[in-house]
Amino acid sequence: MRVTIEHRDKTSGVLQNHKEYYIDCQVEFSEEERSIIRERDLYKSGFTIGTSTPPPSSASVLGTIALRVLSPLLVIGGIIASLSGSGLSGPLIIGGSALFISGWIRGRKEDKRWANDEQMITVKRLLHNPRFTVNAWSPIRAQALDEELREHLADLKAVIVGSAQLQEKQTFDL
Repeated sequence: MRVTIEHRDKTSGVLQNHKEYYIDCQVEFSEEERSIIRERDLYKSGFTIGTSTPPPSSASVLGTIALRVLSPLLVIGGIIASLSGSGLSGPLIIGGSALFISGWIRGRKEDKRWANDEQMITVKRLLHNPRFTVNAWSPIRAQALDEELREHLADLKAVIVGSAQLQEKQTFDL
């Protein structure tokens, strides 16, 4: 098993004043390990580690709330405009509907991120896509996650190596 771990940071935010820290990991199995995995059906073996996405910022949450509040007002404004015969009714209704859908999708993404703070890394996933990313909120947290990741990968390697040979039949008296 060959593992490559890389730490990186990225600026984010509207003003590009916030730093996000990530650990990128790539796991490549040797042909011998692949044959053991296939022979012993170890595809479900794996570990749980932190998620790859940072939590939504307060500005993002406020933006989602604004979309959810303003979009129905635009639709209602469009309906009222249609009753008065204004030509703005169509754009207001379509725009309000689009903003409502956008706010709903953003809200679902934010809710999912808050509900699930971990990701499951399985052998099957690594065979199909050997790269994964873990988000850390600070460099010191990234170092702790790096150590945790190394332990998980060492345990995974031990499972694969330990599964290569089956125990032979033993007879003993108790």
